[in-house]
Amino acid sequence: MKSCASAFILQNKCQEEISELGKDLMVNLFGGRSKDTLSSLRHIIFTKKVATAKAFVTPERLPPTSPATTFHSLRVYYQIMVWMGMTNDMNPTDWGWKEESHQLIPVMTEKNDAPDELLKVIHCNYSAGCKSSRCSCRRYGLPCTAACGPSAKLKTLTISTTLKRLY
Repeated sequence: MKSCASAFILQNKCQEEISELGKDLMVNLFGGRSKDTLSSLRHIIFTKKVATAKAFVTPERLPPTSPATTFHSLRVYYQIMVWMGMTNDMNPTDWGWKEESHQLIPVMTEKNDAPDELLKVIHCNYSAGCKSSRCSCRRYGLPCTAACGPSAKLKTLTISTTLKRLY
């Protein structure tokens, strides 16, 4: 772990190397073995939690995905280079950041939270509108759709049962 972490203070590392080092560090942090990949470790931990869980297994308790770890690692490396005054010609948008309204915003991942087909059927049953934190769509960081509310025709799945099926 120390050798992986120490590489983050070396100048002129390529994005692929930083990504791989970050994934190796994350595997180590979550108790994986050196031969484990982040994806395989995520699967192993998920299946163990499902086998022993008495309730819904929350994704927050799992290791992050490989794409999320890649972007996190790139941002960490860029931030360290900024602190050390070694950014030279580094463009933050190449290192896990995007620019919006003249501000740098972290890129969390390139993929959606769920497949588009699933996001189309996810909805809440909250009758008072989707402005409150009681709205399950807002709680899960998803936009409310025309299917939201108690009188919508597409009430076949609620967000909680849909997400349970995902995990």
